[in-house]
Amino acid sequence: METLTAGFLAGLSVGVYCLGLCLPIVVPYLLSQSRTPKSSLRVILEFSLGRLLGYLTFGLALGWLGEQVTSVTIHQIVALGNIWTGLLMILYSLGTIDKKFCSFLPFQKIKWIFLLGFLTGVNICPPFLASLTYVFNLQGAFAAVLYFLMFFLGTSVYIVPAALLGVFTRFAWMQKLARVSGVLVGLYFVLQSTLAVLR
Repeated sequence: METLTAGFLAGLSVGVYCLGLCLPIVVPYLLSQSRTPKSSLRVILEFSLGRLLGYLTFGLALGWLGEQVTSVTIHQIVALGNIWTGLLMILYSLGTIDKKFCSFLPFQKIKWIFLLGFLTGVNICPPFLASLTYVFNLQGAFAAVLYFLMFFLGTSVYIVPAALLGVFTRFAWMQKLARVSGVLVGLYFVLQSTLAVLR
């Protein structure tokens, strides 16, 4: 249950970043031609499916790798890394890290909305980095996949309504929710990983 909650909160924490990165990608694509509400929804679903596949691919790979690595020392080193990424996530959520830290892919040159979704999903940002180290130490591919499924659902809370109802992005309380959830899950990662190192 903790893993599911952490995944969802981590997804929520990406909200402000997702709106800043994903909407400039999806909205021009939606407006590039005349669309019915049904076809617009199909574009959003295709983009979201790409993101979901990106998250699950990385979750499955890291969870499986964590299962194969039996060295306690390696898992403690990863836990130390997770303390660092948890702190990074807190700083990110408080706005002390420039959001440009996360943007490095040439999205404007990619024309396929599914691929755009996939690459957006695996674009490196503090919550995603923290999630990778966290799921490695779950030592279970299934648990890692569940974590990233919840991560995807957390990010979708912003992306789907915002893409379909542009005014949604103006609600300041959504930005506050993203920041609070980011700080909470960052603290959880730091505490949980500190305990893992001290065992």
